[in-house]
Amino acid sequence: MGVPLYQAELEPVVKGELAGGDGPGANETADARAELLGRLRELLPAAFPDGQLDSGALYAALGLARPDKPSFSFSWPGVDRARIDARIPTAATLVPDVDASVNWDITRDILIEGDNLQVLKILKAGYSGSAKLIYMDPPYNTGDTFTYHDDYGVPEPHYLRTSGQINEPDNATTSKLESAGGKHAPWLTMMFPRLAAARDLLRRDGVILISIDDNEVHHLRLLLDTVFGAANFVGSFVWNAERSGEARLISKVHDYMILYARDLQFLKDKDIRWRVRKSGLDETYGKIEELRGKYGKDFDTIGQELLKWYDSLPEEHPSKAHEHFSSVDERGAYFCEDLQSPGPEQADQGLRVKSYLHEHEEWAPGSVFYQDRRVATKTFNDLMGREVFDYPKNIDVLGRMINLITGEGDLIIDAFAGSGSTGHAVWKQNQADSKVRRWLLVQAPEPPKVTLKASSRVFAAGYGTFFDLAADRLRRAAQQLQDGTFTGPQLGFRIFRARSTNMAVEPERVPVIEGADAAAVAWEAAIKAGGTRLDARVRELDVDGVVVYQFISSDDSDVDRRLFVSLGEFSLATALELKPTDTDTLILRGDKAEDAAIRTLSSQLSSKLILLERVPREVLGLTAWSAAGSGVS
Repeated sequence: MGVPLYQAELEPVVKGELAGGDGPGANETADARAELLGRLRELLPAAFPDGQLDSGALYAALGLARPDKPSFSFSWPGVDRARIDARIPTAATLVPDVDASVNWDITRDILIEGDNLQVLKILKAGYSGSAKLIYMDPPYNTGDTFTYHDDYGVPEPHYLRTSGQINEPDNATTSKLESAGGKHAPWLTMMFPRLAAARDLLRRDGVILISIDDNEVHHLRLLLDTVFGAANFVGSFVWNAERSGEARLISKVHDYMILYARDLQFLKDKDIRWRVRKSGLDETYGKIEELRGKYGKDFDTIGQELLKWYDSLPEEHPSKAHEHFSSVDERGAYFCEDLQSPGPEQADQGLRVKSYLHEHEEWAPGSVFYQDRRVATKTFNDLMGREVFDYPKNIDVLGRMINLITGEGDLIIDAFAGSGSTGHAVWKQNQADSKVRRWLLVQAPEPPKVTLKASSRVFAAGYGTFFDLAADRLRRAAQQLQDGTFTGPQLGFRIFRARSTNMAVEPERVPVIEGADAAAVAWEAAIKAGGTRLDARVRELDVDGVVVYQFISSDDSDVDRRLFVSLGEFSLATALELKPTDTDTLILRGDKAEDAAIRTLSSQLSSKLILLERVPREVLGLTAWSAAGSGVS
């Protein structure tokens, strides 16, 4: 039989042998804890002696002694709410905005307006294990208190009731601002579920990179150890920026960029190495060419003059690191490495091998680098044509990380997109190395605070939200790059907006809200039930007079596994006209599909027939039922 897509406020609709009560609602994403328990139950059934997880049985199944003393853990006021936030499904959906997009039909880059926690949960169905790099530049929490406007933008009464934040009359039971833990506890409570959701989207060889300063770097490390595991800590970059003369004690000139791998051991097993081109090479090569022009093939003199040049450089000059390459011959600058012969009869003799500078142009990136952050502000304001925003992310710094970690065809996700710098940086890096990377940015429709100097200029420039600023910045960046020497694919981006579900939440007899846009409903069903990605192509078919949406992967990787969504009356004649195969997935409205069509399709599609259902009914003599009013956990 077809697998029903469950509804938010009802127990799952079940058909025949597919009975079960663990599915999320049709307008909800999956419950992370239920998924984790399901995986654990498959791996270690002995840990569930009575159907429930037994910690003692779990230790026994793993062959481990149960700990008899407290173990190290990281906690804070609000950690329980943070875990609920991470686990609970979301009822939001993503609605395409074709008109506001740029080159919708050909682009694979995505800009999403919405709360990043909701969006990250929605993305899990289609993007689990897909991102090579996830970048976050969260609020630095520099004030005396911290309040994150975690109202999601989309009402979630079921979520709020389930998490205990409102009671049945919808009265608030908790405060968003924790009274204990000062400003740090609310910040950690905000970050934990977002990190947990982001981890699901990383590839096994993927990496998360987070910018932070001294206010929360110590807490962030502990939090990342909790979510990713301490063994997956890669390292920290220290970004040395401009110095301020106004500091009373220490001029803080640096920020941090913290790196954790999804699976660091996997990176080691695959011998993955990150390499960057050494600084100061061009200056060194230029000096050698200058000396060659002056002294010809007098390599001894060239070497002596080159060494003098090295000595004259200040210690911080990047070419200073190459001063051991002070000898020169026809092949270039080199130094001699002494290799000891392994033979005992030649123990006192050494082999001297020339090691050339041009053979050693790359090395592992240093953990400290310098980049004046004021340059980013000027570059951004020049692009926008006026002073709009202080201290946007530096696209050159981001480009350095993108070049280091990612390659051809990789996906980069930014969950705190801000002014859209990451998308701009990916495009610029693609231009620099002729690769094609894709990006997906998420930014909340947060209005600028007119009481703050930096934000007030955003408002004065005519941007109602920071999302509007990001969208305009990316439009301008695309135009600027296309007007230059960029010869790659035409640039653009699709816009999606987080909105309330199109599926009915109240116990009505129809599964879809009356008047909902058909295309938006089709996208919601395809994303949540079909795992469709946001860069998919959509064809609107006329099948026996019925509109059927066909979703096609952008890279044509699933040409043999088609996804169809039909929201209209679906008869046996329509089914015969569509001719779905056993590799196709078909989503129908249960209240619109004829039983005869379902009988025919169920034998063909097995579990790939999905029905949007609300009420009990009999099909093929098997009873489908629902327990109205009982919430889905």
